[in-house]
Amino acid sequence: MMDLEKIEEIFNNADPDWDGDNAYLGLQILSKYTDKVVQGADHDIIYSEDVDILIEKNITEDDVKKLAKLNWFIYDEYLACYV
Repeated sequence: MMDLEKIEEIFNNADPDWDGDNAYLGLQILSKYTDKVVQGADHDIIYSEDVDILIEKNITEDDVKKLAKLNWFIYDEYLACYV
């Protein structure tokens, strides 16, 4: 089971590498765990679900690694991505 410490470790050690729309691809992954894939947005960033909610919904290590490869990160308590 994933916890915040493990998720942070994966994101901190990630080597982002993607082809395509990393925001859209990440939202597709997150849609397996939440219906509220976009929680908010600013000028050049989108915020998705609260990390604790994703942990409660049993996000897999594989999906966290995919998000990290897509250059997603934790901002405050949310997963986020620059667009």
